[in-house]
Amino acid sequence: MRFYFHMTGVCVLSFILSGCSNSSGIPAPTRAVVTGEIKFNDKPIQSGQITFLPTKGPVAMGPVSEGTYRIDWKGGVPVGECKVEILGYEETGKEIIVGAGGKTEKETRQVLPAKYNTESTLSVTVEEGQENQCDFDLK
Repeated sequence: MRFYFHMTGVCVLSFILSGCSNSSGIPAPTRAVVTGEIKFNDKPIQSGQITFLPTKGPVAMGPVSEGTYRIDWKGGVPVGECKVEILGYEETGKEIIVGAGGKTEKETRQVLPAKYNTESTLSVTVEEGQENQCDFDLK
């Protein structure tokens, strides 16, 4: 019985000393904060989402509000070349019922062409050691 308590203690101590590193042993990617403005047909996108898909490292995304975005969560976007996908929404003028309680909200629709999201050809290079400004003037 004493052996099991000892081994449990060793396992717990090993877990604590290992910290929060990822289990694969691969070091976390270097990241940088990315901010910018997004316009479509010369008008700021009122609401939406921007997603950075690095060639190496995890995906980073954030909301777009009144034509601007800032991605700084967990240090930002992994540095290097990234494919970019942008969704932009506008209100349709209709109210829709959401949920079982009869609550309503304003309906929105995605307004950007697929070439900026599902079929995106947009890309940027995120530089290390600085805040990156990446603006998009979509037509």
